[in-house]
Order: sequence, then structure tokens, then C-alpha cells
Amino acid sequence: MAVRGAGTTTMATVAVLACASWPAAAQTIVVTPSSAHPGQKVHISVPDCSAGPTAHVAVSSAFVGNVTLYGKADTGDAEPVIRQELRPGTYPITAYCGARTVQGQISVTAEGRPSAGPGDRTNNWLFAVVALVIAGVAAAFLLGRRRRDLG
Repeated sequence: MAVRGAGTTTMATVAVLACASWPAAAQTIVVTPSSAHPGQKVHISVPDCSAGPTAHVAVSSAFVGNVTLYGKADTGDAEPVIRQELRPGTYPITAYCGARTVQGQISVTAEGRPSAGPGDRTNNWLFAVVALVIAGVAAAFLLGRRRRDLG
């Protein structure tokens, strides 16, 4: 009986630690695709930057102009266009979310070179960790409930 309790405690600890580390990993601007070419429209997502009393804005020398972020759950999202005359390289992005700023970057490639699309594996590890945490918490809950029903 103590062994099962230790396993449940271990799973719960792993779940808490994984959830506690989540915000630290997500505090950067996510750009999809992560690599774009001049003239292409990209999607940016800024964590903890949903709609507020003032407009939230993202700026980058890579964008045709500054973009207003629209709120979507707890993120701010926009779809800027990459400047046509831009040279290949990495360009910083800064989002202004009220008094807070969030940094990110975009990689610009030469025209015609394939860029990573929505199927890119860039953040698949994050989804795998979340799925494992949810499965562990669900298993712990079901084991605890089963013990109560049997006991």
C-alpha cells in the first residue's frame, strides 16, 4: 500500500514541477513559421499579452509595419507581413503588453527557400510533456478513486 502511495506522490510531484516550469518556457514570442521569406505573412503569438485597456503592439524591423495584437485566450496574436526588401538573417521582435515587454525573433531566409510550416516540430516536445503530465494526473486521480471504492 505504501508503494502505491509513493508512486502517486511521485507522479503528483512531477506534474507540479512540470506545470511550475511551464510559464518560464513560454515567455517568448512564438513565430509560425519560425523561418520566413520576404513578403510572407507570419503568425506571432505573445504569452500573457491578451487584450488590455490599451492596444498591445509588436514591432520589428522585419515587419512591414507595427502590428496590433488581438487577444486570444491569454495570448496576443497578430499576422504581420515580412518586408519585401529584407535580407536573410535573424531579426528581433518586441511586444509591448501594457507595462510589460516580451522579446522574440524571426529568421528570414532568401526568397524561394522552403520555410518551416505549421507542421514544424519546433514545439512538439512541449505538447508531449503536457500530455504526459495530464496522463499522470489522471492516472493518480483514478487510482485514488479506485482505492476509495475498494476500501
